[in-house]
Amino acid sequence: MGDSTRARMAGLVKAANAGGGGGDRAGGNYVGGYGGGLGGTWGKAPTNRGIDPRGGAGGGAGAFGGAGAGPSPGPGPGAGPGGDFGGGGGASARPPSAGRQRPGSAVGQRDKIRSGSSGVKSAWDMPQRELPKAPPFGTAVKLVKPPGATMAGGKSTKPLTGIGMDFKATGRGAMEAVGGATGTQRMGGGGGAAGGGIFGSPGGPPRRAGAGGGMVSYDTGPMRMGRAAVAAEEAAQRMGDITIEESEPGRAPDLTDAGLAMLEDQIRDSLRARRSVYEDSKTLLLKMFKSVDDGSGDVSWEEFCQMCALLGVECSIPEAQKLFERFGFKDRLPYNRFAHVLLTQPSRQLAEEMPIRAGPFKDVGAANFHGKIKDKRCRKPLYTPTNWDPSVDAARSAELPNSRLVLQFVYGYNGKDSTAQNLFYNALGQMVYFVAGVGIVYTPPTGDAGSAAAGAGHCQHFFLGHTDDIKAMTLCPAEVDVAGKKFPGRTIAATGQVSSHEEGPYICVWDTRVGSQQGEPELMRRDFKKEDRGFCALAFSPDGVFLTAVATDNSHTVYIIDWRRNKIDGSGKGQMGDPPQVYGVEWNPHAGRHPNVQPAFLTFGKKHIKMWTRENGNWAAKQLTTGRLDMQNVHSAAWLPPRQEGGGECLVVAGMADGQIYVFRGTTAIKSIPGHAKGPQAIQVDGHVAYTGVRGMRLTEKRDPATGDVSRMLLTGGADSTILRWDVTDGQLAEGRFAGPPLVVRSSLPDRGHCIRSLDYDPARDTVLVGTNQCDVMEVADNYQKVLVYGHCDDVWTVAFHPRLANRAVTASEKVVYVWNTEERSMERFTVVGFAARAVAFSSAPLEADKTTHHIAVGGAKGDIVILLESTLKPVHKCKDSREGVTDIKYSPDSRLMAAATADTWIDIYSVVKGYQRVQRCTGHSSTVRGIDWSVDSSIVQSDSADMELLVWNARTGKQIPIPSRDTQFATYTVRLGFPVMGIWPDGSDGTDVNALSRSARGDLIVTCDDDGLVKLFNCPCVLDDAPHRAYRGHSSHVMGVRFSADDRTVVSVGGYDWGMFQFAVVDLEPAAPEPAAPQKVWGALDPEGRAYGWTYTPYDVKPAGGGAAGPSGAAPRASASGGIPSREPSTAAAGYPGAPGSGGGSRSASPLPPDAGYAAGPEYGAGGGGGAGGRLVGNAAPTRMHETGASGAGDDFGDYPEDTAGLEVNDEEEF
Repeated sequence: MGDSTRARMAGLVKAANAGGGGGDRAGGNYVGGYGGGLGGTWGKAPTNRGIDPRGGAGGGAGAFGGAGAGPSPGPGPGAGPGGDFGGGGGASARPPSAGRQRPGSAVGQRDKIRSGSSGVKSAWDMPQRELPKAPPFGTAVKLVKPPGATMAGGKSTKPLTGIGMDFKATGRGAMEAVGGATGTQRMGGGGGAAGGGIFGSPGGPPRRAGAGGGMVSYDTGPMRMGRAAVAAEEAAQRMGDITIEESEPGRAPDLTDAGLAMLEDQIRDSLRARRSVYEDSKTLLLKMFKSVDDGSGDVSWEEFCQMCALLGVECSIPEAQKLFERFGFKDRLPYNRFAHVLLTQPSRQLAEEMPIRAGPFKDVGAANFHGKIKDKRCRKPLYTPTNWDPSVDAARSAELPNSRLVLQFVYGYNGKDSTAQNLFYNALGQMVYFVAGVGIVYTPPTGDAGSAAAGAGHCQHFFLGHTDDIKAMTLCPAEVDVAGKKFPGRTIAATGQVSSHEEGPYICVWDTRVGSQQGEPELMRRDFKKEDRGFCALAFSPDGVFLTAVATDNSHTVYIIDWRRNKIDGSGKGQMGDPPQVYGVEWNPHAGRHPNVQPAFLTFGKKHIKMWTRENGNWAAKQLTTGRLDMQNVHSAAWLPPRQEGGGECLVVAGMADGQIYVFRGTTAIKSIPGHAKGPQAIQVDGHVAYTGVRGMRLTEKRDPATGDVSRMLLTGGADSTILRWDVTDGQLAEGRFAGPPLVVRSSLPDRGHCIRSLDYDPARDTVLVGTNQCDVMEVADNYQKVLVYGHCDDVWTVAFHPRLANRAVTASEKVVYVWNTEERSMERFTVVGFAARAVAFSSAPLEADKTTHHIAVGGAKGDIVILLESTLKPVHKCKDSREGVTDIKYSPDSRLMAAATADTWIDIYSVVKGYQRVQRCTGHSSTVRGIDWSVDSSIVQSDSADMELLVWNARTGKQIPIPSRDTQFATYTVRLGFPVMGIWPDGSDGTDVNALSRSARGDLIVTCDDDGLVKLFNCPCVLDDAPHRAYRGHSSHVMGVRFSADDRTVVSVGGYDWGMFQFAVVDLEPAAPEPAAPQKVWGALDPEGRAYGWTYTPYDVKPAGGGAAGPSGAAPRASASGGIPSREPSTAAAGYPGAPGSGGGSRSASPLPPDAGYAAGPEYGAGGGGGAGGRLVGNAAPTRMHETGASGAGDDFGDYPEDTAGLEVNDEEEF
């Protein structure tokens, strides 16, 4: 033998004989031999592991059944651990010389010595140690120092190995830590012995954790020092929750997937502990099966339980039955097959047994596949379910959903980055504004001011003619004539959007009284070149002839457009610099109403204000100077009424960044009037921080109905949440002269106020319309303030629906959490959580004593987690176990556990019933975890990560499940990867386009949101590559979250950068009519004389036995092969085939009909019949081939089916 082997054996001999059979021999598991010599084979050198820290230590049992014995110098029990295959518990009073005895050997007779390597366990043969478990929650734990041990803080700098630790738990019995070469046994069995024999041992098999009894055994391993000891103690307290909770007597069998996986793990662990270099795990398992088998090669439930008992694993009959079903068998299990599947790596099993294909299915025919799918967007392979039926599921995936989304309500208002006035009253008293890429017309609730929203009103209609961000809006103040139709003043709006990848910016002019869902509101569209980028300000002239638009190119080009002719009347440079340099544009409203006032408009912005006038047919600008006053950013401007003493001259007032109001006469500022406080600093659109001062300014008129006198008032709104009403009837602005007391806009957020962004005035009700920086739309009057439309005050990251109340949703916007009522379309309550929120979730069931209050879990960007009461949003628990942040959070369906996905690449599992104590940590991802879902039985968690990895976890143990979970039913499906959603990715996607996904509760629909601002609706499952879907625009940038409501009637999506929340109604469409039966080829006469026969669609009716030909058959229509629906008369006149009488198609011999012509009607084959649809897809329903013919004149593509005129493609992009 080699030197290393010789040295190792010498060490083992020395260690085995160290005690000489006396009481000083170290405790441990020895395989055979005398108690004090090298008489038999040995299992391992003594490590002092398993010594009772209180002094009592019994000898280990023999290898095949001998009773172990040892001294018991201390007061503790003297029972020792059992051996590999038997042996009862040792007795404390046994004399040291008793030693160990093998079956069939006389006392003192030494057995034949075998090779020492047969009993030695190498490091990889040892079972994997589990972390120590803690006693039940709320019990005191005392760590007892073993005799002679050096605890942390002493002089020893090395960890002490093999030291047992006794956990004393009040009221639950002792929890002892035992070590040994045979591995951890979870439950002590037998009368006082820590281990029991297998073949007829009095100790009996040890029980699994949770199988009953109060004693739980753990393998502590080496004792940790310093910080390692503290970390181990914390891990023990966290991990002991679920195991101890299940250790109640009379526990029902755990038949969940996780419970069966734990049973399989225990069988593997027991085999691993017993195997040797001569007998591997599979051989040992088959040996066990054969010992209980009758020779048939398979076992019953009872025999399987007997085999488990031989391994020291408890298994009940229901668990065996469920395990048989898991392996595909009913009442008899072939154990060769079981051993192969149990002990072979899952990846190797699937590689051996399953076919492989690459990527999603290309068509329905390719979906007839059962096996493994390697998708380039998922690092882990995907597997078809065992009940996969391609004729049903794949066919459904190839169709458009039989439902569509209809936009109902948009929450919010663009108070974020719009610099110009963007909130208006129209002629009907409706509010006109925009959010993201949608123009919105809001109808307020009916009733007096201050009344609750009831009855008619509190609804919206939309203009959906834009494909990207709207950045500017204005209303036409005058009555205009467009194409012979008159439009009253303040009914026409203009909106301008930014440039997109596909096209340049453009401006739309549309009627605010009609929505895109009800009609065609667009009146004009003007396209611009991509270099213009977009528009930051728009304004109509007082007579409605011209529309001024300021582009966001570096020159800020100002266009004066004759919009009804779609012609540019003039242009000029507004201001050089990075956009936006120009904040707004304002026409002189008095031009045309006063003879001395000429048409002119102002442009203003970053440290400039210009006046534009028309000279010699050209528009030119003049710079206004501030003189001795400081030049600041100009945020608003207005023209005062003409002065009587000034010859009709109009003064100009401008709202400055510090809250002052400058008054200009001609081109020079003449004075400054203090108005508002400068307010807090804010981040501007170009990124710099500055004061916003006076952002809202509006000149209003009010006529007294009794006297007819007209009073003029200038409204100014500042960053100090105050609206001032100045009296400017005489055309002058004087300090301290107001038309009414100031209006203070109250804010509910404690750390910020309402900065005014836009103003308008309704003289009929004397109310002021206000848009704020918190994206709320409200009306303000004396002693009255009401928020009409609520919004978010920052980026919206996520949304979640209540599991039972379908009208309740919660969103997270930075430090604020909002609770919404989607039925009443309002916000119910909100709170500031104190950290940047990134994930929210409702508990699956009520968790308070009133049986109605759910919990709301909120995860933060820095790892904070806070639990709120649904009713009051009061925090009830806070914790922080992540450093990089929580990305998703969900409760299990039974609400006993909560999972939090983190950017630290792990998932934390919390026990709700133990006060949100962390009990497990699932580690295995290599990148940020994006989403998580719970299985229906609350035992399994699936997760996906930013590097496109899909993993499955056992929530009870925190371990990854290597077996594919293709048949696991998940309560929700929000991860972006997996077999049922592999068709959601568009062509050319790199796996990062889709930001969120949600499956309906019925499981028939999938909705996604992506970086292109689209919300898409798919059928579920979605397994075809780039599957058919319905796409909806509206969000201007990436959409961060989307969810179905509990009743599947509502979908809510939240945008990131646009701060908007869109509420859609899910509308089921009428089922498409069945396709008409295709004509069938029949064997018949090809000519009237009946001389030629063959396969044809239109056989001639030839009379038998010399009868004359009767022409084409005029018999009744034949029944179709599908559904018994009669097909159309197969005459050439009806089908438009050439050569038919009256069809005008020419002679048959000149243009014979090809056998496969089908329904290809048209001029090529005859012009008399109606044109076929030729496979055109119906727009609003599932794809249906329109094969009806003869419905209209020649060449008509759609026949008499008006619904076909939508002509939507398979991947529809719909209006809302």
